[in-house]
Amino acid sequence: MQLMYNLADTFWVGRLGAEFLAAITVSFPIVFLIFSIGIGFSISGIALISQYEGAGQHEKANLAAGQILAFSIMFSVVFGTLGVILGEPLLSLIGADEQILPYAWSYFRIIVAGMPLIFIYFIFSSVMQGIGDTKTPMYLKLFTVGLNVILDPFFIFGWSIFPELGIAGAAVATVITRFLAAVIGIYILFAGRKDIHIGFSHLKPDWYMLKKIIMIGFPAAVGASGLAVAVTFMTSIVAGFGNIALAAYGVANRITSILRMPAMGMGRATGVIVGQHLGADQPDEAEKVSWMSSGIILIIMLGIALIMLLLAPWLIALFTDEPEVIKVGAQYLKIGSFGFAFLGVQNILSGSLSGAGKTVQQTFFRLLTLWVFQLPMAYGLAYYMNMGETGIWWGIFTAKLIGLLVMAVWFKRGTWKSKVIEDQLVPEKSPS
Repeated sequence: MQLMYNLADTFWVGRLGAEFLAAITVSFPIVFLIFSIGIGFSISGIALISQYEGAGQHEKANLAAGQILAFSIMFSVVFGTLGVILGEPLLSLIGADEQILPYAWSYFRIIVAGMPLIFIYFIFSSVMQGIGDTKTPMYLKLFTVGLNVILDPFFIFGWSIFPELGIAGAAVATVITRFLAAVIGIYILFAGRKDIHIGFSHLKPDWYMLKKIIMIGFPAAVGASGLAVAVTFMTSIVAGFGNIALAAYGVANRITSILRMPAMGMGRATGVIVGQHLGADQPDEAEKVSWMSSGIILIIMLGIALIMLLLAPWLIALFTDEPEVIKVGAQYLKIGSFGFAFLGVQNILSGSLSGAGKTVQQTFFRLLTLWVFQLPMAYGLAYYMNMGETGIWWGIFTAKLIGLLVMAVWFKRGTWKSKVIEDQLVPEKSPS
């Protein structure tokens, strides 16, 4: 549902032309770079809250939720402000030429201004997942995504009494619906309608808990940031082949983002179960569920990849009617989908590390796959082997396969199976 925001924007903006699709594509890496901070600290929320719940320490779970919420909002304001100040030159640096830069900037600055609202939902979702409730975030996101799909054309094309804002209208619709999600999420957390109940006392800085949050969340944020920067470089590599390739890459990435959702969802679920098993001192069960989930998701993702061999052109054509964009995008979908099947298994193992609070190791394997394998392979095959944009797609495929094999060998050693929470409800203090 989170990625459906991007998909809806891509669908309606695609009606404006390929240059507008390219504008959204070139703005996404920087938006994702700022998102990565929220993603990192939402991972610390899942690790801490799931382990506290597994250990029966419910008040500690409430405190962790309040501290993560306050900490993340503060970060979102800082990085959102930096995004507004530095966004336009960064868009130009990535590859936005004079034709698409004004469109990219008009979309980007509105999305970034609403960043605190997005962070609030990230934290709300991670808190609910930490206690094992994945349905409430899904229902809330389903409602807001549906509303976004409806509002998009009204603001983009100026239907009825709404102003015609063009590409900026897609951003306005997104921010409005995320505002609603943030308000409802805050209400649920503070009203105590679920098994978590944040009070204002939980927002007051607790340095012991903040230390845990930073120790777990910072490496995860670095990993997510490394992913975002890698996406930025990948976009620059693709931009070297023109706006047609850039538009095709953007559309195909929106589709692959949806195709990867089974792995992302199961990775989150696996992380919660692993965290609760470790909190309850059941490490062998934590490993068992990790491998079981990995096998299931590999079968599912390979099945999806086989379907893409038939449906890829049709799916790209849903977003654009330009033949060259469809041709290039379909090629990426056909090759990349198999690579993302391997990434799906890596997502499961990564989710297990998140639930265990082992975000340093999680970050290492994420950056290894992207920076050591994917970027050099994609660039080398595209430019040095003269394979063009096709080389980029094959570089992605090969890197995902190698990255999975390396991570699986290490994961099998089992050195990650320890919890990060304390056994005592309150840390021991030495007598004065």
